[in-house]
Amino acid sequence: MDIFGIGGAELLVILLVAGIILGPERLARVGREAGKFIRNAKAYFSSLSGELKTELDMLDELRDVKREVDKTLGKST
Repeated sequence: MDIFGIGGAELLVILLVAGIILGPERLARVGREAGKFIRNAKAYFSSLSGELKTELDMLDELRDVKREVDKTLGKST
């Protein structure tokens, strides 16, 4: 397990220190908030990726139309 260059043992130490500093109640709340943030960020980037793919597909279609028009008019690209 390697997340952001942090191994499993290092992650365990970070969580242990965070648990000691924040306490169990605040640590749980921070964990829930971090989970919500990650879930929202993932949904946002997934949506953004879908929109980008749609726009790129439209651009490809426009290029195809331009190619056909140029071909019809006798131009070579």
